[in-house]
Amino acid sequence: MNHQNAVCFDALHPQELEVLSFILPLSRDYPGIENWFLEKVAPGTKDGSRFILPVHRFGQMVGVGIAKNDGLEKKICTVRVAPIYEGRGLGIRVFDGLLKWLDTDRPRLTVSERNLPKYSRLFDYYGFMETSATRGVYLPNSLEHGFNEGLKPRLLISEEAGGAVCPPQTKLEAD
Repeated sequence: MNHQNAVCFDALHPQELEVLSFILPLSRDYPGIENWFLEKVAPGTKDGSRFILPVHRFGQMVGVGIAKNDGLEKKICTVRVAPIYEGRGLGIRVFDGLLKWLDTDRPRLTVSERNLPKYSRLFDYYGFMETSATRGVYLPNSLEHGFNEGLKPRLLISEEAGGAVCPPQTKLEAD
């Protein structure tokens, strides 16, 4: 840790420190996640361009989501669920909260090839469409899969459902 980070740590609220500690294990796939949090996320929560959704159980953080809406991009930046809570619907709760804050059903997001199998059911559930795969974005020789890049949000009206709005995963349209 350099001196600049030590100063930034002092400026974090206890809740931000808790989130940073919780996402640090992601540095395996995303080197520099600590600097990203200190330089982008923490200041972004103050100016309203970033949103942190923590989930606690029995006083412990068990999940967190971080999203960005800076007027140019609506993106789910980070989602982490504690391993003991994986597969219990917590990821859906986090995604739902982030989608609500972002006010879109097609946020941009990326996921490492190592974590893609873990999230593929969630992406299918929401109807997210893979739009890119780029090698070396965060780690040399590792693919980062991009979703929903350049896709427009959609709401469909179903005749069969008496005019009800259909779930977003019913149709995908590219720009």
